[in-house]
Amino acid sequence: MDNTSTYNKRRRPARKAEDFRLAWKELAPDATFAGKTLAEFEAALVPLQDALVELRTMTVKRSAALKVRNQEESSLKDLLILITHSVRSDPAHGEDSPLYRAMGFVPKSERSSGLIRPPSEGDPPQNEEAAA
Repeated sequence: MDNTSTYNKRRRPARKAEDFRLAWKELAPDATFAGKTLAEFEAALVPLQDALVELRTMTVKRSAALKVRNQEESSLKDLLILITHSVRSDPAHGEDSPLYRAMGFVPKSERSSGLIRPPSEGDPPQNEEAAA
């Protein structure tokens, strides 16, 4: 027995309906099932097919919109970098201005050096527990 069209019992209804339509068309085109002719069955499939086409169209549009958004974000990132550099180099504002801080950056006067000196082996411990 050939199970090529029924290999997956969990097929989506649209695919199953297409299998029904093809089998009905090839093997019993003049028969009536459940009070429906083949033409009536095919007409009943049209709204679902239209919805599937609309969904595919929306998926393509979404993909295109995501691409446009990503390109616009990239352009905006470049503009933000230019503005940041401009604020930093402006004599009226600079890296130590309230504007620079309000933009989300750490002003030059508030930055720590980042220098960390590990204790040498001969130094006494610096914490309170070791001093007590």
